[in-house]
Amino acid sequence: MRTIFILTTIIFAWLIGCKKPYSPSVISSNRSMLVVEGNLNAGADSTTLRLTRTFKLDDTARLIAENNAQLTIEGRDNSVRSLSGSGNGYYTSSNLNLIIGKEYRLRIITSGGNEYLSDYVKARITPDIDSVGWDRDITGAHVYVNTGDPSGNTVYYRWNYDETWEIRSYYYSRFVYENGGVRPRLLPAEDVSVCWKNDQSRQIILANSKSLTQDIIYKKPIVTIPSGSEKFQVRYSILLRQYSLDKNAYDFFEIMKKNTEEIGSIFSPQPSEIRGNIHNVNDLSEAVIGYVTVSEEKQKRVFITRPTQWDFSLSCTSIDVPKMADSINYYFGGYQYVPYDEGPTVYLGTEPYCADCTIRGGVTTKPSFW
Repeated sequence: MRTIFILTTIIFAWLIGCKKPYSPSVISSNRSMLVVEGNLNAGADSTTLRLTRTFKLDDTARLIAENNAQLTIEGRDNSVRSLSGSGNGYYTSSNLNLIIGKEYRLRIITSGGNEYLSDYVKARITPDIDSVGWDRDITGAHVYVNTGDPSGNTVYYRWNYDETWEIRSYYYSRFVYENGGVRPRLLPAEDVSVCWKNDQSRQIILANSKSLTQDIIYKKPIVTIPSGSEKFQVRYSILLRQYSLDKNAYDFFEIMKKNTEEIGSIFSPQPSEIRGNIHNVNDLSEAVIGYVTVSEEKQKRVFITRPTQWDFSLSCTSIDVPKMADSINYYFGGYQYVPYDEGPTVYLGTEPYCADCTIRGGVTTKPSFW
């Protein structure tokens, strides 16, 4: 769900990064392009696809949601399954009940009446993830995956992930500035000392075992947590998803990866045209971005507690603010400082991000898996 969104980066890089003028046919039309993201889950879990469209290059390099489309999954056995729209371009199904080894394709009919079909793709088994581990050096912590297929039938792999981490405020906040005065926080309802943050994979992560005697992937790098990152302030978790690809899908994502990671420098290679397995039924010349894959999705979640000597810290100050209206409004009214505690005659103040973890982008709702 994350890999094709960076198409806008590719397009922008094409415009500024080529050694000579380049006009790829995939972006030569003034019409916006349909972008299709997602994997048809051949396992027991749900399937989520997303449809978006690119803005014209003369506008901005952005994607806008393609809503109110009809999405159906068609099997060569004449079976039909539907996905329901859930807003913002997302379409979901709780369980498609696809049969491993059978072939399926995606049909899209947009609200504007355009019809698109993917090629038939065989539903593939995805092996279990053996383990997710991490190493550490002076640059940070490096998360990796070990996996493989004893049958030797997978060979081509793709991954994405969700990250979640706990953060804590430097000072515990017992007070809040409100309506020109300071009042006690209503605890625990207004507790802002502990938060959780989330992020998703933004790169295309691929590996293959085609040059090996066994179908084994060993210590494939997934993500690096830079030294001093807040992600390891308290506790960190990564949910890794693994997919099996056929060679055509792997080649598509490899081109995507090459273009997103190498285009942009004046010394970079010329971009490759990106075409997937989805086509406009009535206009085969129309460029459609995306590659429909059909495979099981295997997951593994791991937790990492803050390593020893992890040097994350916040730069925080503490000031004394007299309990007088003028002082309170002067120091707290502009939100340069916020109250967090008190003494007999003063409130203790600090920078907002030091006493309120939501200022740092966190949410106070604890994840269900935490």
